[in-house]
Order: sequence, then structure tokens, then C-alpha cells
Amino acid sequence: MAKLLWFVALVVIVDAAHKHHPKFRKTAEEYESSVYKKVGCSNDHDRERNEIMTKSSCGAPKEVFVPLVPQATYEQVSPSAVWVKRCVGLCDHAAYGSRCLPRKIVHRNIPVRIYNAKTNKETCSTYRVEEHESCGCCSVSGEKCEENRVFNPRKCSCQCPNMEERRSCLRKRNQNLRWNRSKCACEPRRRAPK
Repeated sequence: MAKLLWFVALVVIVDAAHKHHPKFRKTAEEYESSVYKKVGCSNDHDRERNEIMTKSSCGAPKEVFVPLVPQATYEQVSPSAVWVKRCVGLCDHAAYGSRCLPRKIVHRNIPVRIYNAKTNKETCSTYRVEEHESCGCCSVSGEKCEENRVFNPRKCSCQCPNMEERRSCLRKRNQNLRWNRSKCACEPRRRAPK
């Protein structure tokens, strides 16, 4: 009897593995229950698809649920999560690889209570949360900036990090200095040959 049970279990396991292995073709039933279901293209189909894409596109910040993570494992924050506006959405209409990024960020202080399990005490505090005020699609990411540059999501470009030095240099233009964008440095102007 034990051998028979062992054999049945083995057959069930092999059958289950066979159905889910990517090298084996799906049966007609598995295709019917898959994510895609082929339908004919129609005006109604396109209209509904366009409505979904419009609602899902990157635009005004949308409310998202953000967890408020305690600073220590023995602490509990209440509330443990809040709704804040963040930049989320599709950038299908923009260049390939574009992402929905914030153009303007503000910080909001959320009133919270923090329970400390070590001391068994509760204190009132504020939790600083980033909130986005405007969004846009951007094809440049911070990881792709050159070594001497930083990514500025507001302008969707890589820029020199030393902007105060740049302003100072531009004020000294009449002292024969110029700002070199590629080096992010102030340098003397070249004199034209006579």
C-alpha cells in the first residue's frame, strides 16, 4: 500500500512539474486561462484602451499609500502608513526608457505617535514625508550622468553640482573668465590670436 501511495505521489508531482515547466507546451485549457485573450480590434476596444492609458499616464501627482518606517526595530509608528502625492504613471508616449519623475518636491511633516517597546512609553513626534507637486516624463536617469555631473529631475538633465561656483564665475565675465560646461569649472578666456 505504501508503494502505491508513493507511486501516485510521484505521478502527481511529475505531472505538476510538466505543466508548469517553460519548455513544455501549454495545453488548450492553459491557453484559455492565460493572461492574454485574443479579441478582434474595434473602435470600442481602442477607445477603452486609450482611456486606460490616459488615466495611467504620468501627469499630475497621484495619491499613493506610503509606509512610515520606524527608525528602530523596537519602535512602532502610528499611523503606520499615509496617503501622499507621488509621481507614478506611464511614459509610453515619451522616449524609450522614460520614467515618471518629480519636477517639484516638498516635504510634509505628518503628526505621529511612536511607541517604544523597550521603555513601554509613547511619544508624540512628526514624520517627514516627501510629496511631489509636479511630474514629468524624463528619459535621462541619474545613473547615466557623467562622473562630474548630478541629475536634476526638474530639468531632466545632468548638470554641474557646483552651481554657486558657476554663478560666481558668470559674474566675473568682465574679468576675462568663462564657465566651461564640460569641465564644470571656471577658467580664463582664450585670447584671440592677433
